[in-house]
Amino acid sequence: MAVCCALLVTACGGGAGSDPTPAPVTVPPTDPAPPSSDWVLDWSDEFNGNALDSTVWTHDIGAGGWGNNESQYYQASNAVVSGGFLTITAKRENVGDAPYTSSRIQSARKKSFTYGRFEMRAKLPRSQGLWPAFWLLGNNCNSFNLYGGNTDWPGCGEIDAMEMIGGLSDGSGDYTTHGTLHYLNAQNVNPMPSFAYRNAARLSDDFHIYRVDWTPQSFSWSIDGVTYGTKLITADMEAFHKPYFMLLNMAVGGNWGGWPDGTTMLPQTYVIDYVRHYTRNWPAKGTAAGLPSVWHLSQNPHLNSAAGTTTGAQPVVTLADSSLSWYTPFLSGSFDAGGWSASIWTLSSAGSTPVRARIYRHTSAGAETLLGESTANPATSASGNHATRFNFVSVPALTLSNESVRLELTKLSGPSLSLVVNGNDFDSNLSMPWSATGTVAGYPSEAATAFPTPSSPSDPSGPTGPAPATLGVYADTPYASSWTGLTAAQGYNHGVVQAASSGAFEGANSLSCTLNSDGGGWQFVGAERDLSAYRHLRFMVKTSSSAQWVRVRLAGTGQVGWVALAGKLSASTDWQEIVVPLSEFGAAAQGLVSVPFSIEAVGGTPNFSAQIDQIYFTTD
Repeated sequence: MAVCCALLVTACGGGAGSDPTPAPVTVPPTDPAPPSSDWVLDWSDEFNGNALDSTVWTHDIGAGGWGNNESQYYQASNAVVSGGFLTITAKRENVGDAPYTSSRIQSARKKSFTYGRFEMRAKLPRSQGLWPAFWLLGNNCNSFNLYGGNTDWPGCGEIDAMEMIGGLSDGSGDYTTHGTLHYLNAQNVNPMPSFAYRNAARLSDDFHIYRVDWTPQSFSWSIDGVTYGTKLITADMEAFHKPYFMLLNMAVGGNWGGWPDGTTMLPQTYVIDYVRHYTRNWPAKGTAAGLPSVWHLSQNPHLNSAAGTTTGAQPVVTLADSSLSWYTPFLSGSFDAGGWSASIWTLSSAGSTPVRARIYRHTSAGAETLLGESTANPATSASGNHATRFNFVSVPALTLSNESVRLELTKLSGPSLSLVVNGNDFDSNLSMPWSATGTVAGYPSEAATAFPTPSSPSDPSGPTGPAPATLGVYADTPYASSWTGLTAAQGYNHGVVQAASSGAFEGANSLSCTLNSDGGGWQFVGAERDLSAYRHLRFMVKTSSSAQWVRVRLAGTGQVGWVALAGKLSASTDWQEIVVPLSEFGAAAQGLVSVPFSIEAVGGTPNFSAQIDQIYFTTD
C-alpha cells in the first residue's frame, strides 16, 4: 500500500448505499495443497487464538493515512482475532476528526524478512472507497517517523503483495487485485511497476490466496496460483536486497481510488485466514537460473505491435481482421516444457469473439517454427476490462540462441476487439518458464536487448543503379525517391502521434506527438530499403519540451540503432533542423532497414511533445 501513490484509476461508483450488518464469517474450505516442495514454511500466523501476537504485531494508531489523504482513524479495536481469523472492520463512526475507523497492524522492529514467498488467504471487502492491503516496507523506512529507520519513502522500498481498490465507475475495483513496487531508480524516480488481475467473481465473495514471490532476481505476483505479473530486479533496485517488515490494513478513501460516496456500504470486513512466509534455495544475487519469464506486452519498450494503433490515456490495440504480433527481445538460454501461457486484457466486445493465440520461435533471419496454439473467447457480459488466459500445453523444452519468441493473436470471427495495453493495471503478457538448468548468463537485459521488428519483403521498386540523392520518409516536398510501403505512423505504449491540423514546417502536413511514459513511442514501418549509400538522416522539429529521455531510432531485421535527441536540439522554440549522421546508428543503418524513423522514450518520466516534419535521408 503506497505511502504516496500516484497511479491513475477511473472514477468511482457502484453498489447500494445502506449500512448492512456484516455477514458472519463461515469456516473456509479445506486448505489447498501446499506450495511445491522446494518452498519450505518458515513462519506463519494462523490467527488461531483470541488476540494478536504482540511479539510480532503492533497497531498503528491515528488518522490521515500518512501520505495518502485517507479518511479513516486507525484504532486497535477494529482488529479482532476470533474463530481462526483476523477480521479488520471499517466502520462509519467519528473518532477525532475522521468520519470512519479501521485498523492497521505491522511487524516493524519485531519480525522482518529478506526474500521468500509471502502468502495470505483472505476474503476482501467490497464497495467504493475501501482499500485493503497486504504489503511490506524496508526496515530502514522512516516515513512520518513511524518505524525508526533512517531512509525516507520510497527510497526504503515498498512491496505490495496485494491491494484492492473497491468500487470504481465500471465496478472493476471489487474484482481486481494489484501488485506493485515502489523504490528510487538510477534516475532518482519512483517508476512504480504495477500489475493487476481481474477475477471472474468479486473478491468479497470467497477466500482467495494472494502471493508474492521475492528472490534475489525477481518478483512474481499470483492469485490462487495464477501468476499475473513478474518484475526482474535490476542493478538500480538495491533496496530489494534488504530486510522488510509486513503490514496489514484496510484504508477508507485515499488518493488512488477515491473516497466513499453515496454508494458505499459500511461496515465492511477484511477477513484474513492466515499469513505465511516460505523460503527455499534460490540463485545468488546477480545470477538468473530458475526464473520465470513474463514478458509484459506494453510495459517493455522492446516489445512491438506489428499492427493497430495506441491512443489516449488508456491505450488500446484493435484486433480486427488482421493478426496482431508481439516479439520478445532476443533470448539466449533454455526454457522448460509446459507452463507456457499468454494473458490478454480486453474491453467487453459487442458479441462472441473467439481468438487464436499462437507462439513461434523466431530467428534473426526471419525463419519461424510454430511452438503451440490455444483458442479462447474473450466475450463477456460484464462491462469494463477483463483478462483472458491462453494456455499452451504442448510446447517442448527448447534452447534459444539470439532468437525471439513471437506471440500472434488472430480474431477468428465476430466484431473487432480492443486490447488494453496501458502497462499498469491491465497488462497483457506472455509467460515462458525459464529452465532451472538454463544458461545463467543468457538472461536478457531489458535495457540493452535489441528491438526485433516485423520482417517485410524488400522493396521491389527500389533503385537498381546509384542511390538517389534524397530519400523521403515523411514530407510534402517531392524528393528524388520516396520510401515505398510505409504505414501511417504508429504509436506504441503511451506514444501518441497524429496529423497536425496547422503550423506545418512545409506544405499542409506535419506530425504532432506526445510521449509521457517510459517505453512510449511511435514509428514508421515499411518495406525494407538499403541505406548503405546514405550518410545523414534529416528532419525538422518544433518543441518547447525537455527531450531528456527521448531518442531517435531506426531498425533493420535484428539490428537497432538510436541517438539521444537532447544532444541534437538547440535552445529554441522555433522550427529547427536535426541532422544525424547515419554512422551514429551503427550497424542498423548499414543494410536493410524496415523502420526508417522512430521516436521513443526510455528511462525516467518523460514529458515530451513536439511537431515533426520533413523527414528524409541524404547521400551527402
